[in-house]
Amino acid sequence: MSHELKQYDTWVFYVSQYCIQKPFLFCRYLYTDEVYITSDNVMPLLYLARKYLIQTLTSKCQQFIIDAHLMEPENAVEIYHQAYIFDLKDLMVDSMKIINQSTRQCLESEPFLLLPRECVRNIIADDHHQVSEETIYRNVMTWCEEECKRKGLPESDEVFRELLGDILYEIRFPNIDVRFFSSTIEKRNILTADEKQELKTLSVLKGVNRDLYKGKFKCRPRKTWQRVMRMPEGDRHIDEMLMLDQDEHVITFKTSVDCVMHGIVTYGLSQSEGEIHIFVELRDENGETVANEDISVPTEPDIKLYDVRFQKAVDIKAGHRYQIIMKLDELNWLWKGLSGRHLVTVRDGFQVEFEGGDGDENTNMMEGQIPGLLLS
Repeated sequence: MSHELKQYDTWVFYVSQYCIQKPFLFCRYLYTDEVYITSDNVMPLLYLARKYLIQTLTSKCQQFIIDAHLMEPENAVEIYHQAYIFDLKDLMVDSMKIINQSTRQCLESEPFLLLPRECVRNIIADDHHQVSEETIYRNVMTWCEEECKRKGLPESDEVFRELLGDILYEIRFPNIDVRFFSSTIEKRNILTADEKQELKTLSVLKGVNRDLYKGKFKCRPRKTWQRVMRMPEGDRHIDEMLMLDQDEHVITFKTSVDCVMHGIVTYGLSQSEGEIHIFVELRDENGETVANEDISVPTEPDIKLYDVRFQKAVDIKAGHRYQIIMKLDELNWLWKGLSGRHLVTVRDGFQVEFEGGDGDENTNMMEGQIPGLLLS
């Protein structure tokens, strides 16, 4: 039986289990407008609601997913799996953006070990994971071990290679540290002798000839986030300010290329050690909220800057204006930035343009809070 037919049979099995065996849930809603949604039935109900264009039930299911915190990192891989089974593509995209933010936690989770091969391939292929290639390799090998146990297969490198198929070429071996490659991968038979020699001969592992490499392995590094600072770093560009709990600190920005936003950079407490609790909202140019975060950040006076990651990464469209609004839940003395820049060049062709917002006057183009963004 082909791999595609096996995947189709799996899909039919799940639909029959969740939808056909419990038709009264969906039908009762159609006749009574009443439904009892649980974490076990929300996906099949959402699938049926979308299939038959029942918008009210679709909204109820989506709200349940939000209220039940099903999209948090510990659940993201399982949600991705269920969304894949029921062909809920937008939910697959949303859960992948959470996996991007907490990649190590997700790859090391039990749900990852239970994924079917196609889901593993999709996840490993994504370009925005925030871990090393060595971490990805190790977790894929662990998935192979569990897959062998499920199928009663011997745990050998040859069997692993057969199980992996094209997943193997989603692992970016050219970007793995040469010492790890030599001590671990080269000693195994996951790669063929010719593939090992190809990587060694071209010196790709050392970064030489990387732009000229035309082999079978992906060579481009994954798009890990970096700080894009509107405030220069360094003590001479920092002062103190008393942040009030009702003040809104607002900055707007737009980028010259499409990118992904992973969070913001913020300042810590300036006079004591402790935890600050901040609220961050990101709005698009239509005023729609695209991210709304409630984040606690442990800080100490000697460390000025902190990276604050969103739970879910956000797609940023080139040329569109976005607004960041930050508030503190209680007044406190924080560091603040000085000498704000209007235009920051990330690399050739990638620039970020900042402007002041309509919030508290203590944060503007030249000084205040939100000193930088985390972009990839």
